[in-house]
Amino acid sequence: MNNKLKLYHARWSLCSQMVRVALAEKGLSYESKEIKLADQYPEAESLSPEYLKINPKGVVPALDINGEIFTESTHIIKRINSLVGEKDVNLWPQDVDQKMLNTWVDDTTLTEGVPLGKTLGTAIPPFSLILINKMVQKYLSIPQALKVFWRHPMRDRGRFFLIMKFFNIQKPVAGRSYKTLARSLLDIEKTLKGSELYFLGTFSHVDINLMCCLHRLTDVKLEALLDLEELPRIAAYWSLLKKRPSYKTSILDFYGDKEYQDIEDVFGTKDSMHLEPLKKLIKSYSAS
Repeated sequence: MNNKLKLYHARWSLCSQMVRVALAEKGLSYESKEIKLADQYPEAESLSPEYLKINPKGVVPALDINGEIFTESTHIIKRINSLVGEKDVNLWPQDVDQKMLNTWVDDTTLTEGVPLGKTLGTAIPPFSLILINKMVQKYLSIPQALKVFWRHPMRDRGRFFLIMKFFNIQKPVAGRSYKTLARSLLDIEKTLKGSELYFLGTFSHVDINLMCCLHRLTDVKLEALLDLEELPRIAAYWSLLKKRPSYKTSILDFYGDKEYQDIEDVFGTKDSMHLEPLKKLIKSYSAS
């Protein structure tokens, strides 16, 4: 059966990146519908009546497969894995520890309802808040921010965007994620077996999630963490992930002038304010 796929996604969205990588790894073609998110564009397409019919939560991604809608990146990728693509790839391989596979997929996913900073997947986004904070202040007028607040189906998220319009909140929020990020990187280091092996030996859904999470560290000027002497296997693993064609076609190729300019406007040539504290924490945990 020839499946008809339509992906609703956003360029910089972490979960959208995960789904795009999965589609590329399976060799599945799809119709692309980029959604202008409410925190970055005055159009706020993610809150339009048309998109809310696709995903009532007003977030991306969403995947339409033959008229059936799937949301939440983990569920979408599992469904993608069940489809036959041009590439014979199983993103949930049977020759790996299934409990570990499930645990790490859960831990590396940005899951609604899981408090920020509790898992690696929820610890990464707080370090992006400096970018989101500045984009809300740059692109949304006060009336538009109020509109997002009133219209967003996820009330906490709408309130969050409104607060960011008036205040810089990323430092205290990201501070809660220090311990989780530091310990998670050390746990990944311990789990990796060799310089030319994927996370569980065979490429899987976990590698997709980690590709996107580690790339996000480069966006927010924390890539130097991946070169620490305490994390030699992660450094080799990151190099391995970047060699996969899906990294370029599903992540890098979706960055345009706006994305690079937003990063430049916030950081310039400087590293993140969180880099040195995180380095010290990783070194401390590694020595203990």
